[in-house]
Formats: sequence, C-alpha cells, structure tokens
Amino acid sequence: MPAECAVDTPTSVIEAQAVEVSGWDAEGQFFVEIADLDLGESGATTARLCHCVASGSLVFVRLLHGRNQDADGRGYPTPNEAHVTEAPDATGRRRIRLTPCQPRAAERRTLVTKR
Repeated sequence: MPAECAVDTPTSVIEAQAVEVSGWDAEGQFFVEIADLDLGESGATTARLCHCVASGSLVFVRLLHGRNQDADGRGYPTPNEAHVTEAPDATGRRRIRLTPCQPRAAERRTLVTKR
C-alpha cells in the first residue's frame, strides 16, 4: 500500500496533481508513495517525498487522475530521474526535481566477418 504524506501548499505552485511515485530509495528498498506533483512557474516539475532517494536515481511517476489513463482509470507510469533539491523539512520530506527520462537508442551491433 502506498505511503501518504501530509500535503503542503507552496505559494509558487501553479498546478498540483496527485501522483503515485515508485522506485528504489537510497537504501535500496522499493517504495510506493502518494505525493503531489508540483508544476512551478519556472517550468520545473517537483514532488515532496517521505522516502529518501538519491540524486540521479530512477523513479516512476503515475498520474492518479486526469489525462493519459487507460480504461480502468489508471495512468501509465513514466520514468523520471530524481534530483534532490533541498534538505528534509520538519516532517522529513524532501523536494525532488523530476526530469523525464528519454529512451536510449538501441545499439546496433554489426557482425564483422574476416575474409
């Protein structure tokens, strides 16, 4: 069952959406957490998590309501790179910046034959 944290309301947020964030925390333990995805004025996408994740780690973000949902009303998780942007607050939550991961081009290996 996903962990839930108290919701905070930053003043610089234009829009916040409920999301499920999952991945491996800094200790290597898999987690699933409900958080608000904040789309700030600067265009940065951030979330505040109870779980400690390392900068550069891979997390999956799934919208809980809104567009891009299948017939069951569930969105598809998208891979993001997490970057810790501040120290933990009084409740232990850390704000992380989320950068969408781009698919890597598959390497084509050519077989070289000697003649």
